[in-house]
Amino acid sequence: MKEFKLSIYTPEKTVFKGNAVSLVVPAEEGYLGVLANHAPLIASLKYGNIIIKKNSGETVTVAALGKGFIEVDRNIATILLTMPR
Repeated sequence: MKEFKLSIYTPEKTVFKGNAVSLVVPAEEGYLGVLANHAPLIASLKYGNIIIKKNSGETVTVAALGKGFIEVDRNIATILLTMPR
């Protein structure tokens, strides 16, 4: 399967940086899926689980403990998460 680059950041650290074949994030309007060659996108995120699938078949789940944003453009997805108060 085709891959895209994914980075997940909080103000304190890099949570994930690598390639993924699929991504599911908790957007404000509901869960949103991302695959390679996704159309450009910016969306706000809410609390929930971020599910990452790698080409190896491994699934990584990241708990979004704060709100944030996702940007997808040219096979690069970047997620910025705030820390909870």
